[in-house]
Amino acid sequence: GYVTINGEVYPSKVWKSGLPYSNAPRWEIEWGTDLVQTASSAVITSANAHFEDYGIKAGDDFWILDGDNAGQYIVYTVDSNTQITLTETLDSNDSSNSYIVGSNYIDVRTDDNDYIRGLGENSNRLLIFKLLSLHKYNGSSLVEVTGAPGTSSHRSIVNVGGYTLYFHGSEPKTTGIYLFNGLESVKISKLIQPYIDGISASMYPSIVGWQEGDWYRCYVGDISNPQRNISVSKAVISYNVSSNKFSIDPINKTIKCSTKFLEDNQLKTFLGDDNGEVFYTPNGYNYDGDPIPWAMETGPIYPEGSELNLRFTRIQVIGRDARSVRVRYKLYNSPLNIDTQWQPLDDLENDKTELRVPSNHRQGCGINIRLEDNSNRENSLSIEKITIFYEIISSRTK
Repeated sequence: GYVTINGEVYPSKVWKSGLPYSNAPRWEIEWGTDLVQTASSAVITSANAHFEDYGIKAGDDFWILDGDNAGQYIVYTVDSNTQITLTETLDSNDSSNSYIVGSNYIDVRTDDNDYIRGLGENSNRLLIFKLLSLHKYNGSSLVEVTGAPGTSSHRSIVNVGGYTLYFHGSEPKTTGIYLFNGLESVKISKLIQPYIDGISASMYPSIVGWQEGDWYRCYVGDISNPQRNISVSKAVISYNVSSNKFSIDPINKTIKCSTKFLEDNQLKTFLGDDNGEVFYTPNGYNYDGDPIPWAMETGPIYPEGSELNLRFTRIQVIGRDARSVRVRYKLYNSPLNIDTQWQPLDDLENDKTELRVPSNHRQGCGINIRLEDNSNRENSLSIEKITIFYEIISSRTK
């Protein structure tokens, strides 16, 4: 959460701890409401303060928040736990005033009406995420990453290898998954934008990310995009940083948080759900006992371009360990419209299976093939080749 001092919240400051004091972090900051000041003197006192204990030092900012002497000053010397000398004298006698003293913090664009959403780390730099901006801090200077949005969910920030990945949710054009490589942040989810568009805006602050090997995974809740006939319940979007591949899959849990924990000399990833249960991942081949559904699509294929009207006759699939995989299809421009529903073909039975396209629904310019299955065993299948057989019916001449 954000630091609250004397009832005031500071959502655009990052506070740094100093060396421990009395077995607890020392934040090198002190505040109170009992400040005593004397006119024409630079000495101030606070009976309940711990200036020395808390690491206040010469050069720190000293803010008097109310009264006749309200303003910003600089610490000249720390005389004791309860007394400080400033670099300038004060104008008036005053007492029982509120104050803050210390400088062990970073101001992160306090004038943009935005606030810090999360922290990360990359290349020995602290990453500071607001909603609309990303900043990196090297211990002495703060630099904003040009053109990079921040995050809407601090739980989505995950490091995979040398990359930091996170989810940003605001306006549709910028909403998506981003990858920061130490220099710049790039939106990597453009290829699956219809799925991103189907994420509810109410989920943007609650998206949870985690790492599994080279995979970045994030739970995004239900995905619904009726215009693109997309519906995935309790969806997890996965991205492989090595192969640049995406996968969108359902899961039967509502994930609320993730963490890593060293157990039996292994760094393990654990997920927490909305029922207070904790799950270890990846482990086994099911979702807490339920089979795992999966699906893949070829995307629209126009064998002769969109100018030729075709009659699709057969679909041949060559694969390994793919028995019982279901095959469906959609026709594109059949003759003018795109199918809104997937049409069933049949299940794969052999390493090479040919499926006939129903005679009452086989005409179009293009076709999209979908393979799907539910499995509670190790997924070792491999689809090596899909061949589409067709006849040319007619073509456009102008």
